[in-house]
Amino acid sequence: MTRLQSGQAAPDVMLSLLDGRSVALSEYWGDGRSLLLIFLRHLA
Repeated sequence: MTRLQSGQAAPDVMLSLLDGRSVALSEYWGDGRSLLLIFLRHLA
């Protein structure tokens, strides 16, 4: 897996939502908009 460098655009990937739908990251960024992803990891 190739690591991203600071300032490099993230690849367009598909994510599964909690309700079962899938969305592409490209649906949420562009036109001057930014996107922040937060991944939570269950530690129990």
